[in-house]
Amino acid sequence: MGKQPSHHPVPQDQINALLIEHARAGKTVVRLKGGDPFVFGRGGEEALALAAAGLPFEVVPGVSSAIAAPAYAGIPVTHRDLACSFAVITGHRADGCGEDEVSAIRRACGADTLVFLMGVHNLGRIVEELIACGKSPDLPAAVVSRGTRPDQVVVTGALANIVERAADVQPPAVIIVGEVVGLCESLGWFETALCPTPA
Repeated sequence: MGKQPSHHPVPQDQINALLIEHARAGKTVVRLKGGDPFVFGRGGEEALALAAAGLPFEVVPGVSSAIAAPAYAGIPVTHRDLACSFAVITGHRADGCGEDEVSAIRRACGADTLVFLMGVHNLGRIVEELIACGKSPDLPAAVVSRGTRPDQVVVTGALANIVERAADVQPPAVIIVGEVVGLCESLGWFETALCPTPA
């Protein structure tokens, strides 16, 4: 039931129906998801469908890409000297959600670190809105593509230039904005672990 950006071979309502159908047939059904199923993973929607059908379910939490990808890039989302709060924001909203991306971004602007999931195609708009709500164009920003994987790519810059620098980045990617991005240069352990310096 894998999905790619703008390409969902099996619509969500059909996925929900399949979960119910197989569970009612007495099968043990596992819906495996990357990251955490309740962080923009539609796990809540699927669990609600099962609950409405009167079927038991269990949720096994995972590590969200909102935290894992920055960590693999050497970017802690919090740091005692730089960031005591962080917000995770979707890079695009579902139709009929009741709030557009602009409102969500503006509400999140008070957090020290902002992490956007599913936002690569809206990066320019995200940056514009962050600057419009008072974030400095010099604020550090990063885009981590394919985080935690051997082909991980980390692009850093500032709000003023991250759109240009990350122009070739493809999803899946996580966008991180905040002073903690500046720690990437010192804490970027993953690439070093893949290609250690000869002794």
